[in-house]
Amino acid sequence: TMKIAEAYVNQGPVMKRVEPRAMGRANVIRKRTSHITIILKEE
Repeated sequence: TMKIAEAYVNQGPVMKRVEPRAMGRANVIRKRTSHITIILKEE
């Protein structure tokens, strides 16, 4: 069987999106992603 030895999360790339606002303005939406790393060990 396998068990989790380590598990951690690092920041991934950020996707930028534009959100239209009133009077011709725009907001930037940052869609964050993550890298998940899981290290297994054999029992």
